[in-house]
Amino acid sequence: MEESMSPKGREEVLGLEELPVVLEQKTVSCRSHHEELLHWQDNVEIILVQEGTVHCHINGTDFVLNPGELCFVNFNVLHRIYNTGDSDGVMQVLKVKPDMLADSKEIYEKYIIPVIHNQDFSHIQMDGRNSYAKLISDIIDSIYELISDKPLGYELDTIAYIYMLFRRLYLVYMAQEELPVSYTSDTSLQRRMSTYIYEHYQEKISLDDIAGAAGVSRSKCASLFRKYTQKTPISFLNSYRLEMASMLLVSTDEPISYIAQACGIGEQSYFNRLFLREFGCTPMERRREGRGQYDK
Repeated sequence: MEESMSPKGREEVLGLEELPVVLEQKTVSCRSHHEELLHWQDNVEIILVQEGTVHCHINGTDFVLNPGELCFVNFNVLHRIYNTGDSDGVMQVLKVKPDMLADSKEIYEKYIIPVIHNQDFSHIQMDGRNSYAKLISDIIDSIYELISDKPLGYELDTIAYIYMLFRRLYLVYMAQEELPVSYTSDTSLQRRMSTYIYEHYQEKISLDDIAGAAGVSRSKCASLFRKYTQKTPISFLNSYRLEMASMLLVSTDEPISYIAQACGIGEQSYFNRLFLREFGCTPMERRREGRGQYDK
């Protein structure tokens, strides 16, 4: 078997071509200048903290996860993970597209759809001492062993474990006396503005353009971005541009000046200053560092 995920601090992504299941080992650095940006996904996520603490920001609510604690993040929910502590947070993140269970129509409609299509339900936070949290943690460990070793027929066992996982999540969901309701009209407005930025970041964008995407005033736009991203709209736009630029620096050989233009920032000297402030390194240092990781 490959080295277990229990040794902390490794970045690792394990996926399956045959199934929409991904298991990541992630370190949320306390020293990084660049934080994960607000996003949503077409899968559900289960976050299991192994070391340190991480902050979860979900549909405008914010809470801390400690070692051994889990969080289920529902389908299509605005969220981000970040770290404000003095040490790195290490976690496992299991991502599953729930439609992999849709072949059994009756089961899917009875147990899965009521959970993932409930817009008023964003997440469940589970204490590590909770019996269901321990069961879910054990299932994640078993899935890791299967997709690491890939024994004969491992896909069948993986599917079985995903069913077991969703049964336990369903039981936790049904046992909640009060679900963490956080989907509001503001959530929808924020998503529309974020989507506009994701689709038009390469263009020249103003605050009026971002606010106009949701049909709100400039002050309402700024207020929503403070609530959901802890950034100004333009700061969020620049962070996303720089994130896209960072990916291009590692994955292409394009000149830095071209990447700056392609990501909507323009002048290279200004791009260099923004990049250094965001990532704590220059674009060229990021390219060298990223290529070194990629070559390993």
